[in-house]
Amino acid sequence: MSLSLAILSTMLFAIATFLTKGVTLKISIYKGIGPLFILNAIFAIPLIPYGPQWKLWEGSILYLHIAGAIASALGAGVIFMMISRSTASVGTLATSLSPAIVLLAGPIFLGTSIALTQILTIVILFFATSIPLRNTVSGLGSLITISLLIFTSTMNGLITIVVSLLFEEGVGVTEIFIVRQILAGSIFMIIFPPTDLDWSDFLLLLRRSIFASLGWISSIYAIQLGSAVVVQSVMATIPIWVILIEIIAYKKRPSQGLIFSSVIIVIGIYVLVHTS
Repeated sequence: MSLSLAILSTMLFAIATFLTKGVTLKISIYKGIGPLFILNAIFAIPLIPYGPQWKLWEGSILYLHIAGAIASALGAGVIFMMISRSTASVGTLATSLSPAIVLLAGPIFLGTSIALTQILTIVILFFATSIPLRNTVSGLGSLITISLLIFTSTMNGLITIVVSLLFEEGVGVTEIFIVRQILAGSIFMIIFPPTDLDWSDFLLLLRRSIFASLGWISSIYAIQLGSAVVVQSVMATIPIWVILIEIIAYKKRPSQGLIFSSVIIVIGIYVLVHTS
C-alpha cells in the first residue's frame, strides 16, 4: 500500500509541476503564488481532526514555522520564475538536489553524520545538474542559473530540516503544512497582491493546487504506512515523469542534457537515501 501511494504521489506532483507552466503563462507568476499557497492549506484543513493538538505558541515552534514559510516563499518565487522562462522539467530538477542539501546540513542542524561516499555523490549530482542546465533558462546567464539551482535546492533542504525539527518538538503534520502554507501565502499576497485575477485564473490555480495537495497527502500517508527511504527513492523520479508528460503534451523531444541530468539525479538520490 505504501509503495502504491508513493507512486501515486509522484504522479500527482509531476502533473502539478507540469500545470505550473500553464499558470505562469496565464497569470503573473508572483500574483498567483500567494493564492496557490492558501488553496493548498484549505485542502489540508479536513485532516486537522486526525492529527495531534497544535503547538503553535510553544517555545520556538512559531519561529521554526516562520523560517519554513520564508524558505517556501523564496523557493517558490525562484522556481516559478525559472519555469516561466524555461520548462516545468527544468523547475523540477532545480529542487531535486534538496535531499543532498539536507545530508550536507544534517550534521549542523540535526546531529546526523555524512560519509565520504555521500559527499562524492553530492558533488557528482551538482555537476550533473548544473552543467547541462546552465543555459536552459531564457534571459539568464550560466552563473546566475547555476546559482538559482543551488538556491532553490537549499531552500527546499531548509524546509526539510525545519520539518524534522518540528517533528522533534511533537508538532503534527497538518500543523506544519497548513501554518507554513498560510504564512508563505500571506507573505506573497502582501508583497504581490493578487489583483486583476478573474474566475478563469482562479480555476487554473485551483486545478494546480488540487494535484499538489493530493500529492502531499498521498506522500504523508505513504511514509506513515511504510518506509521514508522507499518513498524518497520513488519520488526522486518526478523529473522523469515531468519530462514524459512534456513529451506527450508538446510532442517535442527534450534535450539530451535534460534527460541525462534527470537520470543521474534519480540514481544519485537513490544512492544517497540508501546510504544515509
